[in-house]
Amino acid sequence: MGETIRFGVSMDSELVRLLDQLTHQKNHDNRSQTIRELVRDAVINESSVDDDRLVIGTLTLLYHHKTRLPRSPIDAYPSLTITANLQFHVEGDIVAKVLIVKGKGNEIRAWAQSLLTSPRTIAHLTYTATDELIAELSKE
Repeated sequence: MGETIRFGVSMDSELVRLLDQLTHQKNHDNRSQTIRELVRDAVINESSVDDDRLVIGTLTLLYHHKTRLPRSPIDAYPSLTITANLQFHVEGDIVAKVLIVKGKGNEIRAWAQSLLTSPRTIAHLTYTATDELIAELSKE
């Protein structure tokens, strides 16, 4: 990353209350830690969709077990690797499927599109980390 810079932020008192609540829920030491996480998440999710940076993403699907999910082969996306595929029944006939994928942000988004828009399915794609953040975690 870079050097730490201190700056002031003006915010509505209700937002500050919600920020403090979130800080407590996430067991962060202070507001700054929470704000850093929120900004990092926003930057990853906004900038990773249309670029060539490597990212790790999680695709979560909820659907009735009789729902046919569209086939979404990864052959057309050379950078894409499915690193985990977890499926379980949440409740009765409702299935949860979680796919962890690694690849270029634009390829993950293109690959996941048919699953994200599949009828009778609740789906969400989240980018968790970029190759830069993974490199930062690797430092001692």
